[in-house]
Amino acid sequence: MGFFFRNHLLRWTGFMEVFLSFLLIVSVVIATVGLVLNLYGLAQNLNDTNYFQKFLGSTMALIIALELIKMILRDTIGSTIEVLLIAISRKLIVSENDTLGFLIGIIAIAFLFLIRKYLFVSEFSTENGLVVSAAMPVAEAEKLLNRPLPHQAQTVGGVVARIASQEKRKLQEGAVYTVNGVKVRINRMENGIIQVLELMVEDGPKG
Repeated sequence: MGFFFRNHLLRWTGFMEVFLSFLLIVSVVIATVGLVLNLYGLAQNLNDTNYFQKFLGSTMALIIALELIKMILRDTIGSTIEVLLIAISRKLIVSENDTLGFLIGIIAIAFLFLIRKYLFVSEFSTENGLVVSAAMPVAEAEKLLNRPLPHQAQTVGGVVARIASQEKRKLQEGAVYTVNGVKVRINRMENGIIQVLELMVEDGPKG
């Protein structure tokens, strides 16, 4: 009972995230109209570097907002890192930091690139198949396996949860589900939520 209640809460949370993303898109469109109107002021203040800095700051803020929308909808670590990179870059480009602040910003960006390149992986191969995050989109999993998967949910973890509900099986670590010839095993769960899955194809992963 608690699991289904938690699932309903997560589903409504997802709806709220989409709704808030929609509101954010509307605000970006409105702000973009204002930015276009500011082009006239920019033409009238060609020698005013402060005016251009404000214009550049507003543009970068809109870009961060768009990346934030993608982060909310994708719900992946990779998109979060992208937002952080753009936010720090905006701070360095627009604001007038001293040398120490600028150096700290550069170091922060370097660390984010290192994390993205060496510490963050969306999937890795094992002897039996692929270990992936439960938040991986179904379309991305299809490309990795070169196999069609049901689009009952947006993520692989969501598909497994739907199948478990249909088969009236309890979600637990080690449980294996078969989806269109692909065996999906739950490798890790936290607080009843699937975190890591292993995708296994009998003749090995393709593509």
